[in-house]
Amino acid sequence: MSLPILYSLRQCPYAMRARMGILLAKQSVILRDIVMKNIPTQMLAASSKGTVPVLVFNDSSLSMKVSI
Repeated sequence: MSLPILYSLRQCPYAMRARMGILLAKQSVILRDIVMKNIPTQMLAASSKGTVPVLVFNDSSLSMKVSI
């Protein structure tokens, strides 16, 4: 099973909270810091809004800030 992918933006407070929660829960993820000028198509496929944080695992994703 592959690790979940967390799309994040360094200065975003919601993404910071998601990273902190994952760290405190001692979970492993692949962290992908994005640049808003060049949003990856894989992230847009998981979250059409193009907002962070987005957690992608298996074939599903979470993009609600509260859910992550």
